[in-house]
Amino acid sequence: MELVVDLSTAGVVLRRHGDLQHFSVQAVRNQADDDDANGALGALAAALSLHDAGTVAPDGDVLVPPVAVRRLAEAAATDEGQPLDSAWESGLAAMLEYATARGWVADDGSIRAHVEWVG
Repeated sequence: MELVVDLSTAGVVLRRHGDLQHFSVQAVRNQADDDDANGALGALAAALSLHDAGTVAPDGDVLVPPVAVRRLAEAAATDEGQPLDSAWESGLAAMLEYATARGWVADDGSIRAHVEWVG
């Protein structure tokens, strides 16, 4: 799964929602953002907040609550005409278990992910 945040529009979407083996956060920035790293980080935090999709941790990682992943995955699946099923839910539970064992889940249950800056 890829949580994609478009900093120019503050849009947030979940791509590849069926891939429960991977989880990443991509921040797509425009040329103006390249000169202002703090501005880009602020825009990322604002977009995540606007969509109730997570927060930016002090170290720059993003913390995404599983409920946000589920909500965004449901939206993506509905757009494709295939609602989420019990197999997807089981896959998400397994992904969270794996992430927890690796220390990639915060105390509040949010999934911790590094940000891949694109653009």
